Amino acid sequence: MTVGTPAVGEARAAGAATARAAEVGTPVLWHLKVSHYNEKVRWALDYKGIPHLRRAVMPGRHREIAEKLTEGSTFPVLELDGKAIGDSTEIIAALERRHPDPPLYPADPAARERALEIEDFFDEQLGPHTRLLAIHYMLPDPKLMLGAFTPDLRGVRRLSARLMYPLIRRRTVSDFGIDDRRVALAHDQLRVAGRRFNAELQASGYLVGETFTVADLTLASLLAPLAAPEQFPYPQPQRGDWRFEEARDALARSGLLGWTREIYARHRGRSAEIRG
Repeated sequence: MTVGTPAVGEARAAGAATARAAEVGTPVLWHLKVSHYNEKVRWALDYKGIPHLRRAVMPGRHREIAEKLTEGSTFPVLELDGKAIGDSTEIIAALERRHPDPPLYPADPAARERALEIEDFFDEQLGPHTRLLAIHYMLPDPKLMLGAFTPDLRGVRRLSARLMYPLIRRRTVSDFGIDDRRVALAHDQLRVAGRRFNAELQASGYLVGETFTVADLTLASLLAPLAAPEQFPYPQPQRGDWRFEEARDALARSGLLGWTREIYARHRGRSAEIRG
């Protein structure tokens, strides 16, 4: 979803941020506030207590910056040690190598392999579907959609976005391929995720072993648009909205709703973002 003029200044800022980061050695995270894949990386940075700069961009405008930084088209992008990394799994792997404590990967090789397999499963089999459902539920309500996706818009820009909303809605439906078949598939995938969750859940309350790992972080992050945990660091106007009841009920039946909120409450601590 693109609102307003092209992000020429933001694209130029990408190069400036790269130079500053190289000078001081501070990681720079280019992110979308609303995105659950971006939340994976924010959470990893915060959990490890890694001081970093954040550059939030409006959805849609991020593609130009991502292409400049990584030749890709998606966020998050983390500039780390002079390199731009454009995939949440690769970013967390790089953070584990550079900042191993506290760990997100289990020390035991077999447990580590299992945690990474669970991360990959939910990244591929759940993440796209929770995103699609969240957008599907929000689209009928301009206030809800704009409040989640463009929380920083104010004044004239906010009014402009509201006036453009019919176009934004049509474009969003087209970009994400939202139709009845894909919405039904997304609900099916919630049930698949619930079965996998219950098959993997340990007596400890975690997915692998006795401690919080990348497997737990990934699943909880990817469910955030539907579960709307209070500790999510940016506005979630969908929290409690009646349109999300079907998904919340499905998550509650599998145990995922309560688990996600509990994992957030336990482990989504203080931000390590450098403000200013």
